[in-house]
Amino acid sequence: MSLSETDGIETGFDESFERKWIRFEHIVWVVMLAVVIAGLAGAMGRGPLARAQAAVPPIEVEYERVVRYQTPTEIIVRFTGETGIQRLFVSRPLLDRLQLQSIVPQPTAAEPRADGAVLLFPQSGTSSQVTFVAQPATLGRTRSAIGVPQGPHVTFTQLVLP
Repeated sequence: MSLSETDGIETGFDESFERKWIRFEHIVWVVMLAVVIAGLAGAMGRGPLARAQAAVPPIEVEYERVVRYQTPTEIIVRFTGETGIQRLFVSRPLLDRLQLQSIVPQPTAAEPRADGAVLLFPQSGTSSQVTFVAQPATLGRTRSAIGVPQGPHVTFTQLVLP
């Protein structure tokens, strides 16, 4: 038996298949590169694309569009009115699904409501900014609202990923 025999197995080259396979590989490379660039930019959390703002005068909310499950995230509320923040409504999803860990400055009291809570801040040291630190407790989309109790609310949506 010589080394050139194949024992009945045909070996060959399918040029059409090779072209299709190389094209498939190039498409996969482009998709992988796009996913890496999107990740670095913040499309999957923490990055310039992840930060967002929503506003309804006199409230402006800065938040992350994409957050991670059980990883702290900041929600910054700014009040553009002259008197500062004295009473602030926070919706139920923000309290339950995102689970607030801390609030700066610390509210003096809270009034529970069926759709959330109203946080009361000291009259004397009125602040124009409140920072919430929340830790998402469930996966999926969460639609929250923050605003003046009997006035406008800023509604924003966050996606919680694993």
